[in-house]
Amino acid sequence: MSDLDVQQSGTPREASPPAASGGDASPLTEGQAPWSALLTPKRPHDDLPFDELARRYNFLQTSDRRAVFVRLIRRELEGRPGPTRVLDIGAGNGIGKNTALQAAIAQRCDELWGVEPDEGVVRNDGIFHRFQHALMETAALPENAFDVAYAYMVMEHVADPDAFLTAVRRVLKPGGVFLFMTPNKRHYFTICANLLRKIRLEEFTLGKLRRKEEVEAYHYPVVYAFNTPGQIDRAAKAAGMDAPGYAYLESDGPRPYMKGPLIPVFHLMKLKRSLIKDRGALLTLVGRISRPMTPQREEATP
Repeated sequence: MSDLDVQQSGTPREASPPAASGGDASPLTEGQAPWSALLTPKRPHDDLPFDELARRYNFLQTSDRRAVFVRLIRRELEGRPGPTRVLDIGAGNGIGKNTALQAAIAQRCDELWGVEPDEGVVRNDGIFHRFQHALMETAALPENAFDVAYAYMVMEHVADPDAFLTAVRRVLKPGGVFLFMTPNKRHYFTICANLLRKIRLEEFTLGKLRRKEEVEAYHYPVVYAFNTPGQIDRAAKAAGMDAPGYAYLESDGPRPYMKGPLIPVFHLMKLKRSLIKDRGALLTLVGRISRPMTPQREEATP
């Protein structure tokens, strides 16, 4: 159901040396770039800034959530003094398996770094300035170094939210931002998935709903310890971060999983979403957390 298990065991390797390309390396204009069509807004709320997205009821108002996420990251980089540095936490094989979207972020910053615990994932030298196989909690990264850090479909896998967010805070510059996208634990699909996980029927059910290769390619163990506002608020406070902000969106819901006798349920819940406009019950949670400009505790200088 998700794109990365960041709680896989392993020790960090030394960061790879800088790649030949950086934020300014692509000779293509934005209109020529392979990701330009992916980022073209297709629905009314696709290109809203975060604060506006957080205020709106974003049901059937956004298209590809990956593109929405990338637009938010690129917007965060606007106006920041250079050189700008961005960290992809759980880089995997792209944002939702799409490396062109990572390239769209690399194009907007001076350096894109990646952290990925799965040693089977190969670094993309055309995108990343530095890359290492490690958990965020144990990665060998410089302090006070990144303008933006982001995690796409990672939070639901994190077993120790305090350690994870403390590590994020350590590497962000004062005023830096952490953006993340995760399944909303309040959504009916996530509630059902969590229940199936607890009674150990998740793998069996997935095998009935998705093809074997889809399950192997996209599904990683989840713990759901870090994908509700309450959980995230507590970890942010413990890590010394500013209060998080949240936006919720849902394009077409969990349609790929709702097959056979579940199709009427899918359409019934879709109708309910149209009639009862509860922002906090939509499928995808998008979070934004800033590191305070004023240090709250003594830290080593970079």
